[in-house]
Formats: sequence, structure tokens, C-alpha cells
Amino acid sequence: MNQYWLIGVAAAALVLALVSLIAIARIQSALKAQTSNARWLQARMERIENEQGSIESALAGLGRHMDGFDQKLVQQAKRLEHVETRFESVATGDSTERGFDHALRLSAQGRVTLQELINDFGLSESEAQLLLRINQPNAGTRAG
Repeated sequence: MNQYWLIGVAAAALVLALVSLIAIARIQSALKAQTSNARWLQARMERIENEQGSIESALAGLGRHMDGFDQKLVQQAKRLEHVETRFESVATGDSTERGFDHALRLSAQGRVTLQELINDFGLSESEAQLLLRINQPNAGTRAG
């Protein structure tokens, strides 16, 4: 009977060892799958980070582009105001005196340059310089 008992214990140990090997194989397979998933996720994360960097770079470029548009818009608004002012002076100021009054008013507001006084209002260069000096203490930077 002792033999049967030993055979039973040996068989139980063998079954236990076999079950343990199967469990280890499954755990190892699951570990390989998890490692593979982790690598895939890491690669995906790197691609997403690269795409995010590209998007951020594009947005920065778009922001700079929009800043340029804003500057151009401000310049165009100034030019439009200048053209409207010149149009008003031509439409309403037929007499030389009215044109001079308009030139005087614009120079006092700092909205006219030396060349504009000469070209648009028919002033001589010395008259335009004098008008700018009288109305603008810093005319040297504006008139140049």
C-alpha cells in the first residue's frame, strides 16, 4: 500500500508540475503580449508627440502670419485716412488759403510729412520745413 501511496503522491506532484508549467507558459505569453502592446503604445505616443510639435510649429507660424496681417491692416487704415484727408483738401479747398489752412492743421496734428506738404499742398521746401518746425518740435525725425 505504501507503493500506491508514493505513486499517488508522485502523480499528484507531476500533475501539479504540469499545471504550474502551463500557468507559467500562459503568464509568459501574456507578458509578451503586454510588452508588445507597451511598445506599440510607446511608438504611437512618439508619433502623437511629433504631430503635436508640428501642429504647434504651424500655429506659431500662423500667429506670425496673422501679426503681419494686423500690421498691414493698420498701415492700410493709415493710408486710407491719409487719402481721405487729401481728398477732402482737394474737394473743399480750392483756394490757396484754405489749402494752407488744411496743411497747417495736418502739420499741427502730426499727420503730414515734408514731402506731402510739398507735393500735395504746393508749398516750397523751406515753407514746408518751417511749417513742420513750428508745429512739431521733433520734426527732424518726421520730415526726413
